[in-house]
Formats: sequence, structure tokens, C-alpha cells
Amino acid sequence: MVAYVDKNFSSACLVVLLVFVVSSYARFSTMVTKDEIHFICTQQDINSSFCFEVLKATPEIARLDFSGLAKFLLNYQAQNISDTLKQFKLSGGYTRDTESKYSVCIEVYEDALDNRDRALKYLAAKDYDSLNTMVSATMTDMFTCTDDLSTMKPIPKLFITKSNVISDLSSIIFVILEHCLRKKN
Repeated sequence: MVAYVDKNFSSACLVVLLVFVVSSYARFSTMVTKDEIHFICTQQDINSSFCFEVLKATPEIARLDFSGLAKFLLNYQAQNISDTLKQFKLSGGYTRDTESKYSVCIEVYEDALDNRDRALKYLAAKDYDSLNTMVSATMTDMFTCTDDLSTMKPIPKLFITKSNVISDLSSIIFVILEHCLRKKN
């Protein structure tokens, strides 16, 4: 009886071990490859040099699947939005009750931060249509800000550049969404 239980216990342990090995292999096999990054960065409407710079081979990027890469980019984009929003507020004499010369940009950048929070929830829920809407809204917010900035004299080129970086990140996220995440469903 003891030999029978011992043999079955050993078999059960082997099965559990195989399940863990196979599931870990499946996870690693879905990581984004260099060829897939090349595909993403060479799509039309992508700033290729910027894309390759952001997605250059790092240990963090190398461990991500497409969903993780989208999350990484949404967080990276949010950091850029947050940093630039602080700069707008410092540069324009911002207070909540007073108009600043950057009021339009401050408002749309705050909206963009809110969009990012919802975008992460939609990504986790695999609601790619809603994620697309949030990323598109962020891109529209950046275009609105850039249009407003281009009417100022002198033109604040630093802020236009930062808005373009955030738009470029949205473009990369769109490619991942359309060509990689939706294709998996």
C-alpha cells in the first residue's frame, strides 16, 4: 500500500512539475522579439528612430509580451505627460482660479492623464476598442495643445516637442494594439 501511494505521489509531483515547466515556457514564448519590434517601429506613421530608441533592447523590454509592452508604453507616456504638465504649470504662472497662457494645454494634459488610467483598465480587461478610444483621445489632446502653442509668439518649441513625443508614443501603442493584441484574440 505504501509503495502504491509513494508511486502515485511521485507521478503527481512529476505532472505538477511538467505543468509549471510548460506554462512557464508558454509565457516566455510570447515575449516580444526583435523582429516584432522592428515590425512595430517600421510601420507607416511611426517615428522609427524614436520607436527604436524607446524599445531598444533592455532587460525590462526583453521580458514583456505585447500586453506588457503596451502597459510599459502607457506608463512611459504617463510619466512624460505628468512631467510636462508640471513644466506647463511652473512656466505659465498657473493657479486653479487664474487663466494661464498654457491653460488649454494644462487642461488637455490633465485629461490625457485621466485617459491613461482608464486605458490601463481597458488593457487589463482586454477591451481593445475602449483602449483604442483612450489612446486616440490622448493623441487628440496633444494635437489640441500643439495647435494652441503654435499660435504663441515666440513659439514654445520645447512644449511642442514634448507633445509630439507623447503623440509618437500613442502611435506606437496603436500599432501594438492593431497588429499584435487584436490579432491574438
